[in-house]
Amino acid sequence: MKMLAEASSSAQASSDTYKTTEEYSASSIPDLSRHMYPQLTCNWEDPEVLKAMSSDMLIVKFPAGVSEPEYPSLPVCKPDWLATVEAQEEQLTEWKQWWVAYEEIKNGQIMESLEAVKKAEKEEREERE
Repeated sequence: MKMLAEASSSAQASSDTYKTTEEYSASSIPDLSRHMYPQLTCNWEDPEVLKAMSSDMLIVKFPAGVSEPEYPSLPVCKPDWLATVEAQEEQLTEWKQWWVAYEEIKNGQIMESLEAVKKAEKEEREERE
């Protein structure tokens, strides 16, 4: 069996008819609340939106809030100058720690030498007496 198809002309008028939006009948939306979750945990009630809505409009009640998905945090890219400044601050902090330790050692050594001098002077006085 051989099938042949005839090419349609673009100038040929279509015999199909289409309805406009006004010609379609408006049907009411059924109340679906009994077909949803048995107990609602969250109600969306924005007073401004409810005020603007018509009284016969269906209000959809959501069973629970939807949490935002957790995305990994974006990598922080520091400018070169900031990394340089932070490195210099770390170096300065290390130097300060070494300086404090040096001063403590130096002061401790001075105190020891002063105590040794006082002790020697005291011994000399005792020997004289």
